[in-house]
Amino acid sequence: MAFSHIPLPSIEAAIREVCQVLEQENYRTSPWERMTEDDLWHELVACILGSRVRFQVAYAAVERMDRANLLSERRRSSGYDEYEHDVMGALWGTEKSPRTSNSQSRYPFPKLRANQIRGAAERFYARSGTIRNLLDSARDVRDARRRLAAEVAGLGPKQASLFLRNIGYAAHVAVLDVHVLTYMNWVGLTTVPIKSVRTVRQYETLEDAFIEHACSVGYPPDRFDLAVWVVVRVAKKESETWQ
Repeated sequence: MAFSHIPLPSIEAAIREVCQVLEQENYRTSPWERMTEDDLWHELVACILGSRVRFQVAYAAVERMDRANLLSERRRSSGYDEYEHDVMGALWGTEKSPRTSNSQSRYPFPKLRANQIRGAAERFYARSGTIRNLLDSARDVRDARRRLAAEVAGLGPKQASLFLRNIGYAAHVAVLDVHVLTYMNWVGLTTVPIKSVRTVRQYETLEDAFIEHACSVGYPPDRFDLAVWVVVRVAKKESETWQ
């Protein structure tokens, strides 16, 4: 077991404490209906860039794109060859982020992500569409996630779930990253360790189990999975010091 030196009750107590802090700080975002299309595009790009990349590196890349005006309606709506080229240039850059103390290295997948961001821009804006149109036309949160995962390269079910949670689309959605999946295995919600989920069908099966567990301990799943992420991430770091 990854955290054999840390008793399960201690982990669960820490998760409850983080849940209470999140509730006190009113962590939820404003309803997505109040967000502009620029806001939605910013969050979508951030989720594409956040896949398999440390938060600080992805955040710095989004900042570089923003400063280069690459998140604007004018840039994302036409001239896609040039747009992809300029996005890749921004991702390659090396500069210091205002919210971090250390210089951030260039983004690790500049060509791949630039192509994915270009594809997302074409999907939503080449024919005068919008992200809002997709969200408005979805039957429910799972329909929205299936469509995002199927139609936007770079958004698997986990990143699509993160996008929907970040914009306040629904509370009953879980972001099943490696830390949450580790916790699920630890408490017996999965029979074998799972590092990532590739298919939407498998994701929804695991999500059902996680949501039922979260509700059984008295917390909404979006708050509970964030608390699990925080606690298990810290526990993993502590575990490394014991080895």
